Amino acid sequence: MYLSLIEIVNFRKLLSVRIDLAEEKTLFVGANNSGKTSAMLAMRRFLIPRQRQFQVHDITLVHWGALNKIGADWMAARAGGTAPNLSLDIWTPHLPAIDVWLRVASTELHHVSKLVPTLDWNGGLLGVRLRLEPKDPVEFHKAFVQAMTDATAIRGASAGALPGSEGDEPKNLTIWPADMMDFLTRRLNQYLIVRSYPLDPSKLVEPENSIAAPQQLAPLVPALDGDPLAGLIRVNEINAQRGFGGTQNEREDEEGLAARSPERLSEQLRAYYRKHLDPSEYPEASDLDALRAIEAAQQAFDLRLTESFKAAF
Repeated sequence: MYLSLIEIVNFRKLLSVRIDLAEEKTLFVGANNSGKTSAMLAMRRFLIPRQRQFQVHDITLVHWGALNKIGADWMAARAGGTAPNLSLDIWTPHLPAIDVWLRVASTELHHVSKLVPTLDWNGGLLGVRLRLEPKDPVEFHKAFVQAMTDATAIRGASAGALPGSEGDEPKNLTIWPADMMDFLTRRLNQYLIVRSYPLDPSKLVEPENSIAAPQQLAPLVPALDGDPLAGLIRVNEINAQRGFGGTQNEREDEEGLAARSPERLSEQLRAYYRKHLDPSEYPEASDLDALRAIEAAQQAFDLRLTESFKAAF
């Protein structure tokens, strides 16, 4: 058994691509920003359960408008007293997914029994789709609407509290969340989950003009229980090293996060602040002074950067 090909959709810059894999070795070769890292990251996100920590930037940018519209429609339904659309169908065209196709011998059936499409299957290709989707649309909708409602209330309170354009303080506070994508910057992994679906080998088609055409799942097809690829695929990486100094624990991964656990006091304090003290996390009226100070500092810093790099730009 070996990994024959993968098809990746809606993941970063990979809108819809197929990657054919050789039986022994496959090399990803290409210019910078051609998608090599995105492809490897997609495999890591989907195929290593302990690393399934998605970020909003994992969602292809062209779909952000459609996802924000889902949030706007939910708020409009609440304002109009109508039932919101909680179907998965409004999400799946816009969220990341990966189709994994394995070349399996008939003697290896016991490893992939959940993926066998028919009783007369006797070896060949077997596929599974791993798709990011809402875990519980009802709870997701409830949390989003509540967060947006609270943010609107705080914006109303801050409008009367801000001193116009006097001084260096900003006129308008940026209250989280502003829209669906802003909500997902903090809640994506809480309300979205990866589920697996079996694929039909007879419906696998070749890409057209280098654009993959993943098969459409049948309506209401149930997700598979558990992880159908558990123990079958391993993803190991040797990250590019661009410097000679420092130990392995001091290097940072490609996400820009420290690879070590938070041991420094500053990191522990930052984690505590984010969890317990951050005024932007569901703010209340008593947090307005802190929010004004934070936003004024951010704007002053942005202005200083703009002026400092003006000549270079």
